[in-house]
Amino acid sequence: MTRYRRRFRLSLRQADQGEIALKRLMLIAGLAAAVLALSACGEDKDKEGLSRACPAAPAALQPAPTLPGHFPNVEGVTYTKVTKDGPSTIAVGYMGSDIGDAHDAYVAAVSGADGYDVTKEEQDAADAEVNFSGAGQSGQVKLLQTCKTRTTVTITIRPA
Repeated sequence: MTRYRRRFRLSLRQADQGEIALKRLMLIAGLAAAVLALSACGEDKDKEGLSRACPAAPAALQPAPTLPGHFPNVEGVTYTKVTKDGPSTIAVGYMGSDIGDAHDAYVAAVSGADGYDVTKEEQDAADAEVNFSGAGQSGQVKLLQTCKTRTTVTITIRPA
């Protein structure tokens, strides 16, 4: 084989590799655009509930439960269910307030409780989380506003 043919074959292989790399790049860019578009749709859907009227509230637990580790109570929370999932305790309830007020109330209660610390917290338009540790426990308060005047509260407490 002549030197020219070898160089030509190498050039074709390099061109094929460049074309493949370009196609991969275009595929990745397309997938990234699709993910961004879908996540934006999810945010809009979450925000839809913020203006919706609330249905009748679930029945309250009587008496109100005592949570493990003397977890701080927040004024205005109505508990509707407490379950065990292995070593974890999961308490579900609601507050008659919007997501911002519920988030602020839990951040203040946990950080102000003796022996507890907020390890992470964040708030979006319709949901929020407050992660905590203390009193030999760790866990998360998950807040979700699905209607105009009520925020669902889910507290997961597990041994640290």
